[in-house]
Amino acid sequence: MKIKILNTFILFIILNFSLFAQTQKILFQGNYDYKKIHFGMALDFGAYNLYSDFNDNFFSNNNLLSVETKNDPCFGLSFLIPDLRLNNNINYRHIITVKTIQRNIHYRFKDSQGIIQKVESWFLESGHYIKFRGDRINNSRIYIFSGPNFAIDMASEKDVKNQNIFKLNRLNISLEIGFGYDFYFEYFKFAPQIKYSYGLRNLIVNDNTIYTNLINGFYSRGFQFSITFE
Repeated sequence: MKIKILNTFILFIILNFSLFAQTQKILFQGNYDYKKIHFGMALDFGAYNLYSDFNDNFFSNNNLLSVETKNDPCFGLSFLIPDLRLNNNINYRHIITVKTIQRNIHYRFKDSQGIIQKVESWFLESGHYIKFRGDRINNSRIYIFSGPNFAIDMASEKDVKNQNIFKLNRLNISLEIGFGYDFYFEYFKFAPQIKYSYGLRNLIVNDNTIYTNLINGFYSRGFQFSITFE
């Protein structure tokens, strides 16, 4: 449900700004894309899940039935430092992000209603992307981008010696791909975009509890919508 609402909101924004840009006759910031370096910031909203990789013992156990997360919300603030123009259609982008995710991991057991493990994460991320831009039409242009994102969870309790605390690993690496629209206005450029994040590192901390013994790994998956101002 959260994903459907987010997608509807994103589509509404893009369609409305695209209509405005295509009907606008005045060409705003005609020299903007010829600048070698520029900067910006973004507001980020998203939904993330943990993909569970179960071991062979999970399918023969009679107690734990399932483990899942349900589109845990994400909020963040990003800084584009910098966007480097390589040629007319390709840019390199380095994005620093501070982001929080409140994870709710649902464990369903045979003889109980289930247990929710809550883990709050505060990430400092460094994303490195290649941005491919289409040709500008009036005051808009479409783009796609892809690249790796490196993250450290500053709130991780990985090394805490307490089995009552549910832990996730501190470091993560993701491959990300997305698309967006650049809309040019008189004094700034506005860009809504959406990206998919595919986590590569195992986030589970196996501390020999009922919550980790049957799982080989947790891997992050998620969608993020950003509103960028440059």
